[in-house]
Amino acid sequence: MQKDQQKTQVEEQDTHQLAQSALKKIQETKEKNKRLRIVRSISRIDNPWALDVLLETLADPAEDIRRYIAGYLAGKENLELSFLYKRLSKPPWNIKIEVLKILGLRKDSNSTEHIAVVLNDSNVDVRKTAAEVLGIIGGKNATALLVQLAKEDNPFVRKAAEKSLRETSDLKFM
Repeated sequence: MQKDQQKTQVEEQDTHQLAQSALKKIQETKEKNKRLRIVRSISRIDNPWALDVLLETLADPAEDIRRYIAGYLAGKENLELSFLYKRLSKPPWNIKIEVLKILGLRKDSNSTEHIAVVLNDSNVDVRKTAAEVLGIIGGKNATALLVQLAKEDNPFVRKAAEKSLRETSDLKFM
């Protein structure tokens, strides 16, 4: 039994090192097209470390790369959504935004309770994106959260919430 535990620890350490190595390779590659090729290769690997690398790469400065990852993860049928939900509660803000976009593309109504985590985020863009995504997902739970965001002090968040509410419910704003 102790040998099994040691083997598992070694495998986890190897996996972590592999993920760190892949992430470092992506971050050190200056050319956007080369980074995209690396990301595409990693997306074909069916292993949790690959998903971790893709989630971290959502912070890439190139919109094409972020869009590719979001589309890939949104369309991945057997994706364990808990990986995405965990990222909503951790910085940086730009990864939170991309994760929200993925949840919006998936249109899974069960995601609304997890999106609630970012309603009080310090970043305005995160809250605004949450309002937009809740409008895409729709449903009773999303509407309740949108009503909360419609009371926001920030005008950008408030307007996004009101627009989403207009598109998904019968509520009217003056």
